Amino acid sequence: MFGFNYEIRYVEAMLPELESYLHSRELYRLVFVPKEANEPPYPTLTIGTYLLALKRAQGFAQTAAQHAQWQKLAQESEQVKARWRQAWLEKAKLDSSSRLRRWGDFLREYLQKPADQIDRYVYEVRNRVILELLKEECPDLPDIWKTLDQLDQRLQERWIKGTFIWESELSPHFAVDRYWYLWGKPC
Repeated sequence: MFGFNYEIRYVEAMLPELESYLHSRELYRLVFVPKEANEPPYPTLTIGTYLLALKRAQGFAQTAAQHAQWQKLAQESEQVKARWRQAWLEKAKLDSSSRLRRWGDFLREYLQKPADQIDRYVYEVRNRVILELLKEECPDLPDIWKTLDQLDQRLQERWIKGTFIWESELSPHFAVDRYWYLWGKPC
């Protein structure tokens, strides 16, 4: 489905947009990213979608050239983040709040009618992964992270441990102890 080229194209297209995005009032920015036939559309730019694409690209990188390309973009991303640290944190906080709402809405729907929602889990869990990445960026959001812990507890009550649910190449980059919600399924 996805692969290195898909993820890295997103990062390459969004990196030049980051500075103006960080200084804008918008949380979601639509940026055109050319895609190959049969690829899904790219998500809008947020700090979370950017971090997820960067992490997924790292996981998909197989060749020395791909690792070098990823490393260069990761370093450039860190430079932008360091230069505009406060703006980065503000966007990450807003994204955290928005993702928490979306993840919570999905879990509530799932818990009400699991059979109707189970097929959506593999896609919707990306919001939970993004929340984990955003938590690294701004750990000092006690209300958000407390609510996330509560949602995790509800999910764990219905959890069946299993195999990694995303592309197998990514599994080494999403450790089971930290990303347990990618290693199995809710029942």
